[in-house]
Amino acid sequence: MMKSRYKTMITPVLLAASVLAAQPVLADSKAEPVKTMDKIDKATAEVGNKIIARDAARKAVNKTRKSMSKEQNKAAHDIIAVLQSTRDSIAALDKKDAKAAMEKLEKAIGKIEIVLAKNPNMKLVPFGISSEVIDVESDVKTIDQVVKKAVKLLKDGRLQDARPLVASLASEVVVQITNIPLATYPQAIKLAVPLIEKGKLEEAKAVLIAALNTMIVEDHIIPLPIVRTEHMLKRAETLAEKAKRNDAENKELAALLKQSRKSLQYAEALGYGKAEDFKVFYKQIDEISNKTSNGKHGKGFFNLIKKSLSDLRADLF
Repeated sequence: MMKSRYKTMITPVLLAASVLAAQPVLADSKAEPVKTMDKIDKATAEVGNKIIARDAARKAVNKTRKSMSKEQNKAAHDIIAVLQSTRDSIAALDKKDAKAAMEKLEKAIGKIEIVLAKNPNMKLVPFGISSEVIDVESDVKTIDQVVKKAVKLLKDGRLQDARPLVASLASEVVVQITNIPLATYPQAIKLAVPLIEKGKLEEAKAVLIAALNTMIVEDHIIPLPIVRTEHMLKRAETLAEKAKRNDAENKELAALLKQSRKSLQYAEALGYGKAEDFKVFYKQIDEISNKTSNGKHGKGFFNLIKKSLSDLRADLF
């Protein structure tokens, strides 16, 4: 339960972050959502959803890494060395070793000058990519109640009381890209040189620490209800195309479409998109349900909703 002044039924669940790790991506078969809620227990469903979340996080990190240009990757390698030299210089200053601090700083400055010479137009160098999963455990009704409470608090001017309520309303993968600004970092560490020369070691250390803290972090949000909907629709599409489905498969298909609608309602309640976007999705799911009722099958039933979800993905993240 999140600590706040107001008790709620919402509990943010943080899954392990993956930071530039060479972790294997889970196979697609393991990442499939639960098939029918009436055939398996809730605990199994939650495990399936967590697997999808972790899979989405890993894929997002891998995709981000692959999207980096060759120049960015080379620069990132050099920048990591620059950061380490800066930290080593701070460690030397802690020991009052001005000579060692200066040597480490000269190494950092030399390395960063090479980066700037090779990449004169590069403003940011991404050197760290991490992901975090924040998955709220609640339902649409409870979320709506919390939103109403937060809105009331805001209207009453109680911003700080509303903050923890709003902060808890998330079901997403957050991919963070940490960048070093080439426009300011070199100048910042160069300021430490004359301070060291003058024996002002504490001031030099403060400058270097400030430089290390001057990073630009970009957050990219991937809403998990949308990801889970896509997984369910993928399985549903396979069933919809199958001729002569048996009764169990017909029930599974109907359950998947029903759960897809619920997942989209969850996304709407959390504000991942506009109400108009979701009206289109609900209409498309109704059309698919009609086309696949009573054992009917065919191809292309899901083309429109897949495109709509892809467009929403592009708008959101």
